[in-house]
Amino acid sequence: MADANAPVKISADLPKELFDALVELANKRGVSANTVLQEAIAREKYFSDKEASGASILIEEKNKTFKKVLRG
Repeated sequence: MADANAPVKISADLPKELFDALVELANKRGVSANTVLQEAIAREKYFSDKEASGASILIEEKNKTFKKVLRG
């Protein structure tokens, strides 16, 4: 039986702009690009599941107002 957490190697083609953003995020956080991708996928799955159950995603601005995040 395969380990559900065993790494699976993938290949992805990214536009230069997204690749640069990936590298920038990794450098700012002091982690690998792979870690940034893993966390982004995990967050996207979480948000997608929450929206599918009827939840809304809100952003609290500095001035304490809330804005609903509209996603595709």
